[in-house]
Amino acid sequence: MGFYTCSRLIVPIMYRRAFRRGELSYLSEEDYLVWKKAMLTMLKEFCFAGFNFQIRKTVYTYAKSKIEIVRKSEPGSPEKPIVVLCVKNDLQRIQMLVDHYRKLGIEKFAFLDNGSDDGTFEWLSEQADVDLFSCRERYQTFVKEGWINRIISYYGFDRWYIVTDSDELCTYIGAETHPISDVIAYAEKNGIKRFKGLTIDMYPNGKLYQKTDHIQQDYCRMDYNTYYERDKQVGSVHYNEFWGGPRYRRMGSLITLSKWPIVYWEKGTISDSAHFQFPHDQLPKCECFIGILHFKFIDRDLETYKSRALPGSGFWSGKSHYKLYVKNDEENNHPGFMFADSIVFNGSESLKKVSLLSDMQLDKAD
Repeated sequence: MGFYTCSRLIVPIMYRRAFRRGELSYLSEEDYLVWKKAMLTMLKEFCFAGFNFQIRKTVYTYAKSKIEIVRKSEPGSPEKPIVVLCVKNDLQRIQMLVDHYRKLGIEKFAFLDNGSDDGTFEWLSEQADVDLFSCRERYQTFVKEGWINRIISYYGFDRWYIVTDSDELCTYIGAETHPISDVIAYAEKNGIKRFKGLTIDMYPNGKLYQKTDHIQQDYCRMDYNTYYERDKQVGSVHYNEFWGGPRYRRMGSLITLSKWPIVYWEKGTISDSAHFQFPHDQLPKCECFIGILHFKFIDRDLETYKSRALPGSGFWSGKSHYKLYVKNDEENNHPGFMFADSIVFNGSESLKKVSLLSDMQLDKAD
């Protein structure tokens, strides 16, 4: 706890300096104090759990990162979610992601570009519904969470956000006929503040890492009966964590597949990992309605995973999961995920086959 005692002195000074010199001056005094208090509260909990070194990067990055506002518009109605994510050099998947969420009725995106040089930044800057931020500091897993919190703080509390990665598409049963506004209305009617999601790996009919010009069309296979639940503890909270899928079936990967991507951001909420938000008391209360279609193994990804598996890459899971992907490829020459029970994703009705996913029954909600 010596680290936390020290941080109680350092963090207020760091945040006040950032507020005075401009990095956080856009915040009202009230919101500034809310973020500072929440960060210290989260840091205390993680220090007790022994994760102070990792989470301090999120706390410090929030105040210290120099983020450039390339273009920002007014946030709009609190009932209309803003899609928030960080990206670097992923133009093809970003175009797919923006198209997907536009079809769900999303009207605003907030991207932080981390130094893209493949046309991603230029394409995003041309999209009228994209607010664009830029930061060229070195990526690390917990640094990214600091960036996510900073972006959200530009738009404020008491509104809905979809926090995602560039290779993920959130969907739900009935998505073709019910826009995201129906999901938000369902949440507010039923007192839901966070939506739990199951990450569903999508794969081709053949070897992984295939070149494709049509990602969703070519990577349309999925498992439906290889996902499982287990008890997981974070802080003092127990919840049901998802795991399994083709990465476990083929590679033995035990990576968590649970996420909470659609969130009503109240005062005190912090993105503390890629999987959930602090405080953690909401985790056990969430039924899983969201399928997160995960496009992780397209043609350029293998070289990316090789770099992430290297020491000092900045990726928290680099020493395990990315090394596992590379080893599996080296030993099996781009193996595929197809097996006897693979199915084709033919739209949101396919999610009904996955037992861990629930149906909001939006048609009846009308």
